[in-house]
Amino acid sequence: MNFLAHLALAGPDDASRIGNILGDFEKGTPDSIRARLPAPIVDGIMMHRRIDRFTDDHPAFLQTKLLLAPERRRFAGIIVDIFFDHFLNEHWERFHPGTVTDFIEEIYQLFERRPEWLGKQFGPLVPLLRAENWLASYGSLEGLNLTLGRVASRSHRFDPIRNGVLDLAEQREEFEKHFLSFYPEVRRYAASLLGKKTLQTPAFP
Repeated sequence: MNFLAHLALAGPDDASRIGNILGDFEKGTPDSIRARLPAPIVDGIMMHRRIDRFTDDHPAFLQTKLLLAPERRRFAGIIVDIFFDHFLNEHWERFHPGTVTDFIEEIYQLFERRPEWLGKQFGPLVPLLRAENWLASYGSLEGLNLTLGRVASRSHRFDPIRNGVLDLAEQREEFEKHFLSFYPEVRRYAASLLGKKTLQTPAFP
């Protein structure tokens, strides 16, 4: 799961959302993280880690990785996470109330409201994240291509990631099918972590 999905799966409160976005940035044990961040944020970080484990082990996610060209499969986790944010953007109203545009704006306002919680690694990214509207950019193929290019630019060994949209273009229906199979299940898992007893998922037309 990438940024948008982790935010969508978090609880509705500021601490849970911030914690879930920090999961890829804050390393260490829960106790070591509590030394620098409030406990409710640490709970969100631990939720992020559990969702990542659930995702990595899920049959639909594993099958989706096999749709990638062989030269990209060693980066499959990164690429499929980003693809799934693309489909979440596209199918938002099947799973969540309101519009994805309103949700993303709510998240940007949260980042402005709680700068002291964003951490030393994620905090400096926020102005660029908002300026380039990363959370919404996954919704278009052009934005998806830019995102993959941004990831690939981190190191020359990531170069195969750059052309990941070719795989999506060739097998879009299969990628989408696996996402639509997987996402309701990860929503239910996230709800169980938050202590919710029931979670309604709209029926697909």
